[in-house]
Amino acid sequence: MENAQRPTMRSRKLGQRLRAIREERGLTLQQAARVLNRTPSSLSKLETGKRGIRRPALENMLDRYEFTDPEQRDAIFDLARRAPSIKGWWHRYEGKLAPSMLDYISLEAEARSIRSFQLHLVPGLMQSDDYARAVIASGISQEEEPDVDGLTEIRLHRQKILLKERAPRLWAIVSEGALRQQFGGPQVLKGQLKHLIELSRLPNVVFQALPFAVGAHAGVNGSFTTLTTNELSVVLVENLTSGWYLENPDDIRRHEIVFDQLRGAALSPDDSRSFLERLISES
Repeated sequence: MENAQRPTMRSRKLGQRLRAIREERGLTLQQAARVLNRTPSSLSKLETGKRGIRRPALENMLDRYEFTDPEQRDAIFDLARRAPSIKGWWHRYEGKLAPSMLDYISLEAEARSIRSFQLHLVPGLMQSDDYARAVIASGISQEEEPDVDGLTEIRLHRQKILLKERAPRLWAIVSEGALRQQFGGPQVLKGQLKHLIELSRLPNVVFQALPFAVGAHAGVNGSFTTLTTNELSVVLVENLTSGWYLENPDDIRRHEIVFDQLRGAALSPDDSRSFLERLISES
């Protein structure tokens, strides 16, 4: 039996893939519904990620579409298995975070690669406890007083992925402005810079500083994070309690090009550590 559900990034990706297969076969929605013995409405909900599908029904669908490639079928089956919102530690924070952010955290927990460019803040996955608290407490634009303890706990819990077995590769590029901004004051900033040096020595972490001396650069339009799992890639723009993301392949490709340009403009990882040490000595 198939379940109605809130679309997740995975369920939308699955739906897009099934729609593409249908269209490659030259079938309209109505024609495919007759072939599959479904209603056009139920098929439409599946293709928009609003309805799940179990393995036997999915196998039958691919058989009727005469989609036989074993490797691609296995990838679709895996995506379908993971399409509903995966249960994890983050689900106890439902109501505190937007559904889109909970969905993103579930992908982050299984990420292979995370590439982050930040203009104004240290990336959330690299923030120290005190720095995170200061950043969250500064959310004066929010209608309600932020839950500093709760949101800090979430942010620090997310960071555990960097130390787990098969940890994702994190590549972070951070502007000098973000590295000088004193959230919480000089001592908090100094602690944060030391934390960055420690993290930059992890085998799965690459950190680069983008100094003011670079001048104009490809990232002037804003911060972003690209996340890649075994199944998909997304670009996230994140604020304190939620995030919005881009899934279009062209949008993702453009952000990857920008990141590569920033990587070439920023200091090398070794020079970036030296840069952080200089900032610490100045503070």
